[in-house]
Amino acid sequence: MEPDKETPETVQARLDILRKGIVSEENSVNYYQTLIEKTPEDTDANIGVRRMYSDLMFEEKKHVERFRELISEWEQRLKEF
Repeated sequence: MEPDKETPETVQARLDILRKGIVSEENSVNYYQTLIEKTPEDTDANIGVRRMYSDLMFEEKKHVERFRELISEWEQRLKEF
C-alpha cells in the first residue's frame, strides 16, 4: 500500500477515531454544563468561574461541530469507493 493512498479501510479507521473523539468532546460540553449548574452565582468570584466554564463549553461545542464536519467529509469519501 502506498503511504498516502486512502482505501476503504483507512477511511473507516479515520471515521472510527472521529466517532470516538466526538463522544469525548460531547462529554466535555456536558462536564462544563454540570460545573456551571453546580456553581452558584453568589459571589463575583463564582460569577467569573461560571463565565470561564461557559467560555470553555463554547470552545468544546466548536470542537463538536468540527468533528461533525469531518465525519461528514469522511463518510462522503467512503461512499465514493
